Amino acid sequence: MTETMRYLSMLLPAAALLLPISLPAADLPLTLPPAEQQILLKDEPAKDAKPLFDTLNSLPARKVITLEELNQKRFSRLQDVAGFVGSQRDSMVEFDGYVKWMGGTLAGYSRYVEAGSFAANFARLLPIPYAGQAGQLSKFVSHFALALSGTSVAVKQYLASSQQFLTRVQGIGSGYSGKENEMAALTFLADQQLAKDMLDLQNRLATTSDLSASALSFLISMQQYLGGTDEYWQKTKALVGKKESDRNEKGALAGSIDGLKQRAEEFNKRLKVYDDNVGKTLPLIATLVAYDELRQDIEAK
Repeated sequence: MTETMRYLSMLLPAAALLLPISLPAADLPLTLPPAEQQILLKDEPAKDAKPLFDTLNSLPARKVITLEELNQKRFSRLQDVAGFVGSQRDSMVEFDGYVKWMGGTLAGYSRYVEAGSFAANFARLLPIPYAGQAGQLSKFVSHFALALSGTSVAVKQYLASSQQFLTRVQGIGSGYSGKENEMAALTFLADQQLAKDMLDLQNRLATTSDLSASALSFLISMQQYLGGTDEYWQKTKALVGKKESDRNEKGALAGSIDGLKQRAEEFNKRLKVYDDNVGKTLPLIATLVAYDELRQDIEAK
């Protein structure tokens, strides 16, 4: 073989790679990547393809709630809310009683506070840095009295709105047929007034609980202070003049501590029950609002 022929034989394989070769799709090598096969076969019609509407028709039918079913759910949910509200009202008498008792005994605590404020060393030991008022104990008492007054108003407001709600729910009776407007009005009352009063009372009661804990802390610290020094008695002669009075005053202070402990514990237990009850009632009211919005959409269509 000449050098020229040998040279040509070396070039032929390379030239074959440069020539365009058209192969039918069926003859494509199996090792061709799927993406490239899709490019080559994209113009080939799909076999056994169903029309889109046949596919949609084969899907299960979606259940649509009727207005009658929705009204039944609304009526049932109103009964649920009324049940929780009724049980909440059972604690209102106890809350109101505690607020009144605390308001009456606060005057006694105020006397200790005013007298104790004259004892500089004692004032620095007090555990009541409430709202930045450390060392301003008279302001603490004034704030406590104002908070108790607000709590009392909140209790009365919730009692009024909850009673209105319960009375109107009872007015619907045992059937909801023809009472669509009454249920809509009750939903509005629950959302705009009842829930608001419920949350306001919850916040007021929590503040009262915190202030009660601060007052108890103050009385306990004062008791400990009186047991270790006569500075308080020396600086408050206008309050106590004799040793016999000293003993009486110490006994009264111990009684105040025990009384506040017991009443505060009972109050906090009822407050926890009320908090749990509110946590269950508010989602029910939110569901009532959602049902009413859905009802309006259905009626509009």
